[in-house]
Amino acid sequence: MKRFLIALLLLLQVKAQAQLANYNTTEYWSQFVLERSAMKPVITGDTCLVFVSNRFIHPDSLRFVDEYLDTTSLKYFFLEKLEGKWKVYQAPSLDEAMELLPHKKDIVVYAEGMGKIFTSNVYRAQLMSRQYDVNVVMFDYSSINTTYKPSKNFRIARLNARLSAGQYLQMLQQFQKARQEDQPWISGVKLTTFYHSMGNIILEQMVQQHDISSINSAPFVDNLVINAACVPQRGHAEWVEQIRFAKQIYVHYNQTDLQLKGAHVLTLKKQLGEKASRRQRADNAIYINFHDMVGWQHSYFMNFPYNVKFRLTPAMTDYFSRLFNGQGISSNEALSLFTTSSNQSPASAHQDIRRQ
Repeated sequence: MKRFLIALLLLLQVKAQAQLANYNTTEYWSQFVLERSAMKPVITGDTCLVFVSNRFIHPDSLRFVDEYLDTTSLKYFFLEKLEGKWKVYQAPSLDEAMELLPHKKDIVVYAEGMGKIFTSNVYRAQLMSRQYDVNVVMFDYSSINTTYKPSKNFRIARLNARLSAGQYLQMLQQFQKARQEDQPWISGVKLTTFYHSMGNIILEQMVQQHDISSINSAPFVDNLVINAACVPQRGHAEWVEQIRFAKQIYVHYNQTDLQLKGAHVLTLKKQLGEKASRRQRADNAIYINFHDMVGWQHSYFMNFPYNVKFRLTPAMTDYFSRLFNGQGISSNEALSLFTTSSNQSPASAHQDIRRQ
């Protein structure tokens, strides 16, 4: 069984790298143009994103954002899609990038898991923005190197997520400052931080290894979402309970998540996104078991065009829409959403959707 799960995880990673190759072709990169003008752009499109990246930048290269981690500085980008081309503007600060967004919407700060280069992160951020009508800020760190083998990439992705925790804290400090100063781009809107898979390593390491007291005196984040977390389940309550900068914390798990089963075998540790033991849960979090709704899926928070065999139910779409738009959802409300949908029947698996 152990050998099977290891082989399965490596197969999934090989498939992921093969799929990733589509985002790394010359043709695909040619859709992205790094604008060199120092003038403030005039925004005419509706498809816009903000990226906060700790990758190295090579302005004269087609692939101007590379696959290596730069822990010395954060870069801020505003992206606008016009006539099939992404115009990418580098901004001096987060404030100046956010001010370029043409519409005032609720904000999701999105940290992805393993296997994403700059262009594939753009693809996912755009999907989230379109499906949930939110402004997406992608924390763009290097989670794969297309020249490495899958086994090495598994180690590198985890290492880079850990190394990115300090810079993620710097970014959150800027969001907190904007809240405190009531900057126009954040005034009156909800703020959600969303961590998927290995993206949760960033959150875990930030809380455990960095001094978060500067952001932790009062909540400035509405919803904090720990989704399919590729971090150890054992002991997670100790660091989750330290989080006071978010009003609501949600933990999503699926006991048959195949990718996390493989990570469990490789790390010899049960992953939080697999199963959250009742005895070890954080008191300040709501836990939601997606098993009956998603089967073996790992990325079950959006509809992905390439995964035609899986689609979110109306209840799931409603749930994630409310989360990403910063609405508080009680454990009873979450249970009601999933058990009253016409496509779902009440299931004992959802009886643990409650605050522990």
